Amino acid sequence: MIRRVLIPAVLCVLLAACGSAPSADNSMAATTNGSSDYLAKISQLNEKERNGVLFRAISDAGRGCQGVTRSVAGPAMQGNPSWIATCDDGTPWVVSINDQGVASVSAVAATRPKAG
Repeated sequence: MIRRVLIPAVLCVLLAACGSAPSADNSMAATTNGSSDYLAKISQLNEKERNGVLFRAISDAGRGCQGVTRSVAGPAMQGNPSWIATCDDGTPWVVSINDQGVASVSAVAATRPKAG
């Protein structure tokens, strides 16, 4: 049980962004830790734990989201895995994370992010 709580907490800390607001439709959230193997750690998470990591990436990228309710694997982006994360208001986001822990967050094509 502790492992299930510890891994998402560690991943959330590792996915902390630099705090700048997004200036374009594609935002990046950088980590402050130089270690790797993020993808291996994320692949070991269940959906609920992964949703927490994806929520943190979306939030750190300055996107409006109060919580991720669902996530599914998406297409590879620049050789990195991605997930389609659906926020509690129904807004879908594509979140791609590289092995250094840098997350790229962008709107799903043909959808408009909800205001708020």
